[in-house]
Amino acid sequence: MTALAPNIEHARRLAELDAQVRVAWREYRDGLHDLSPTEYDEREPAEWDQLQATLRQLDAERARVAA
Repeated sequence: MTALAPNIEHARRLAELDAQVRVAWREYRDGLHDLSPTEYDEREPAEWDQLQATLRQLDAERARVAA
């Protein structure tokens, strides 16, 4: 294995995490799409909490990769 292999693996993992962040935001958006105002008001807090939990997990993984 060359000295570049760990850097390539590191970059690949960071790219995967970036993609997962985009997916999380897309799922948040899609989960609220086409809702009535009442439905939106009911569902948005839970959707937001789920998004924030996912983003925290991804941030923690990014910190582990960076370390």
